Amino acid sequence: MATVTPKQIYQALTAAGASTIQAIGIMANMIAESSLNPEAVGDQGTSFGLVQQHGMQYAGLVTGNPVADMNAQIKTLAQNGGIVAATGTTGAAAAGNFSANYERCTTCQPGQASYNARVANAATVAGWVSSGSWPASAGSATAGAAGAGGAGSTSNSTDPTCAWGFSGSLVVTSVNLCVVKKTTLRHVVGGGLLVAGGVVLLAGAAILAASAFRSSGAQRAVQQVTPAPVRTAVRSATTRQQRQAPPRPERRAQRAEISRGNTQARKAAGGPAAQRRAVKGQAPRRPPPVAKPRPPREIHH
Repeated sequence: MATVTPKQIYQALTAAGASTIQAIGIMANMIAESSLNPEAVGDQGTSFGLVQQHGMQYAGLVTGNPVADMNAQIKTLAQNGGIVAATGTTGAAAAGNFSANYERCTTCQPGQASYNARVANAATVAGWVSSGSWPASAGSATAGAAGAGGAGSTSNSTDPTCAWGFSGSLVVTSVNLCVVKKTTLRHVVGGGLLVAGGVVLLAGAAILAASAFRSSGAQRAVQQVTPAPVRTAVRSATTRQQRQAPPRPERRAQRAEISRGNTQARKAAGGPAAQRRAVKGQAPRRPPPVAKPRPPREIHH
């Protein structure tokens, strides 16, 4: 389906009474709203045309005839005060004022994402006007504007609240599909950050509690109160009993028996040396042999 070119839109705006600066500011907003497509339909079928006029009363602005629809939409824009809203001494200023005063989307105020994107688009349109080198189609024009100063969104949807979506023309109609809203994406990211922060907080609290428990001496007190195993206590008592000497009467009887045995051994032995050997349990020595007397020597004279 044939569509209009960016140069045709610019000429239609100036023909409707817009100055060059006003036309640049308005086209910068059209790039963000509809990608310069007069057949665009957005906001779940409630916004229509180049600047996405909102409300079912504007449904007749999209009929399938791009050139006729462009002219009708720019005429409606002028009647609603859109040209007057694009005030400013530069194209960027005109784009920002038109965004804040006419479009009035959720992020179209100064400093917000859509506002900054439209101001950046003004530089692209101003380059077309000053150089006289216009894109051949609206598709190439919006691609160049996104490369020159896009807002950083991955969405191709004309809905400014959409974080990821698609907007384009099919054979008989236009499609504007939003898969993920920016608010939903922010909620998911915020929830993830809260969960991660909670985990870190709990881990820190556990570490501090363990450190305080050790430094307060409570751990040593618990170890001292803990009773020793019964088996160890019984074993220790048994060992001490085995190491103790026998009772005193038994020791006296043992010493008396030993003394009687020593006395008997001394009596059985002869001399003191034999007695000592007998007490030590050694065999007595043999008596030395008796020397035989020698015969008298003969004396020769």
